[in-house]
Amino acid sequence: MNDFLGAGNGLGQYLLVLLVYAGLFVVMRYARGTVEPEFRKTFVILAIIYGIAGFTANYALFRVGVMSFLPWLNNFVHTFIWIGLCLAFLYVGAYNRPLWEQFVMFAIFSFVVKLAERQILGTWEQNHWFGIPSNLAYMLCWSLFDGLVPLMTWFGLRIAAPYIKGLVVPTPKLL
Repeated sequence: MNDFLGAGNGLGQYLLVLLVYAGLFVVMRYARGTVEPEFRKTFVILAIIYGIAGFTANYALFRVGVMSFLPWLNNFVHTFIWIGLCLAFLYVGAYNRPLWEQFVMFAIFSFVVKLAERQILGTWEQNHWFGIPSNLAYMLCWSLFDGLVPLMTWFGLRIAAPYIKGLVVPTPKLL
């Protein structure tokens, strides 16, 4: 069970994590309350891609030693609910903001989630990030990397748009 839930964790801890996600989702809704009709297909595709890519990347990065192990349920909840649904919603709500603002929003939200999961589930425990010592540096640096998701999303949408009818590719603003 430790590989599935994490040492000492039960469903109560996961419910608490989901409440953190829900609270952050409420904050995200202030940027845009709903997904615009023309963005719905893009949102669904991003949610699926974000979830699958995040789940796979987290496990692969653990296997090569640059990420701590996320128990299977934590990895699933983190990637499919937080990254797939919540961060895809954040992207379609913030796509018209300057890239630097999108970077800051994604990095801050990601950092808050990592801190919460660390506190509640005991995960994100690695004590270095590519030679930079400390657990705080590990969580902060991965969160800064997460800040690049809007830019990577824009590139991915540009590549996929000719092949997927109805995909919206926003034009990013630098300032």
